[in-house]
Amino acid sequence: ADDDTAAASTTKESMDVKLTPLDGSESSVISAAKFMVDSFWLQSPQNLIDGGGDLSSISDASKSSLTNIQADDLLSKYGERMGKRKLDALIVVASDESSDTKSLSADDILGLVTIEVRLLNSNDLLSADESEFRLTQAVASLGPKQRREYKDASVLDIARELLPPEVTAVCSLSNLCTSPKARRMGIAAKLCSEAERLTKEELSFDEIYLRVESENEAAKKLYEDKLGYQCKFEASATALRVDAERGGFVEVDSDIVVMSKKL
Repeated sequence: ADDDTAAASTTKESMDVKLTPLDGSESSVISAAKFMVDSFWLQSPQNLIDGGGDLSSISDASKSSLTNIQADDLLSKYGERMGKRKLDALIVVASDESSDTKSLSADDILGLVTIEVRLLNSNDLLSADESEFRLTQAVASLGPKQRREYKDASVLDIARELLPPEVTAVCSLSNLCTSPKARRMGIAAKLCSEAERLTKEELSFDEIYLRVESENEAAKKLYEDKLGYQCKFEASATALRVDAERGGFVEVDSDIVVMSKKL
């Protein structure tokens, strides 16, 4: 499961942290998944448990199931795999400055954000799966000689040259969350700033996008007032909630705001 909604809050004091892109190894991604379940899905200020339950309503078996689902999703998007990934994707974690970033456990992580390249189709920020499908189909529709020419082309070039003009490649920030023990200490803002730096310096995009649920006032305040994001458009979409009884995720209707920031 993956959600673009941020768990953010007003800063009280700043905390020094180490910001590290994960290497995509299975162990590192599983640690990130455990952290997301504990800190985001089960303890978000927004309460993402379907029906408004709390942490006490989650059994150990349900929590384990949620972690497995989240780990599978993160591994498919951000984990190591054979061959070059068509869409760049990164997990960036915040940890204490004294932590060993080569063997981070879920307990070592203080915050997390993900960055991934997606396609924007007019007023629709496509999922990573849909984006990859469209890019693959665009190249597959070419003749053998042309396909070879685009074998190592960047996503930006493929989108610009092979897709309709209303479809563009963008870099998207998502899954921003902080540990309950480290909230209101500026970690979310630092993670966003690092995501912006990587987007510009490593991925060569000059703008970064995100989407947030309209009712998530704390996250919108962080993005707009503190970090300088601007609303691009509003839309109706689906969001994820925790199914406490079954240990899974369910989709609910939600109004979202898509924001962006020039870098």
